Amino acid sequence: MTEHWDEFFLKLHHQQTLKEQLSMAENDESWMMISIEEAMEGISKGSLTLADEQEIRFQTLPVFENQLTISLPDSLIPEFQTGKTVDPSKSFVVQDKLGGILFGLHQSGQELNPEQVEVYQQQIMEQTSRAQPSMKLVDEKALSIQDTIIGCYEAIFLVSPSPYYQIVFVRSWRGKAVIGSCQFKLEDAPLWVPLTYAMLHTATWSEPS
Repeated sequence: MTEHWDEFFLKLHHQQTLKEQLSMAENDESWMMISIEEAMEGISKGSLTLADEQEIRFQTLPVFENQLTISLPDSLIPEFQTGKTVDPSKSFVVQDKLGGILFGLHQSGQELNPEQVEVYQQQIMEQTSRAQPSMKLVDEKALSIQDTIIGCYEAIFLVSPSPYYQIVFVRSWRGKAVIGSCQFKLEDAPLWVPLTYAMLHTATWSEPS
């Protein structure tokens, strides 16, 4: 029994240490492979070369019946090309199966005003935490992007054999809630955290005239 508890507390300590390291790193971005600004510059140029000479090429895709334009790494393939069907007017899903990366956007039918975004984000966070006890919250923030507020939170899911990292975001668009997420292997967080935020910063949402 002692050995079991030792293992349990060691695991807890490891998880807490990891969480603290990531939380501290949020302040200086030193753990990221690239900065968010560098990722945004890569998107504007169409490609980004990393320190190890790996090149990421970006593709710009129209979403939600051409009402949204978003630039993504070209390793992410739209779901409809993988044999699954989603309603393109409501949901957009791309993935890199080999890399274990999944990015999605969903238009909820729920009404949401911009000033309610942070409360709505908290509700999503709490619901997910209850449904998935392996979730460990790393950070939460409200970003001001293109004159609107996007609520975001980041979490680690400590599951075997591959822990993963997820960034969830929510915004009001045309009076309704749009929920999105990007999830990837925990080991890939130093690259995909800045990439995800760069994708959010450079997306173009059309509003009714």
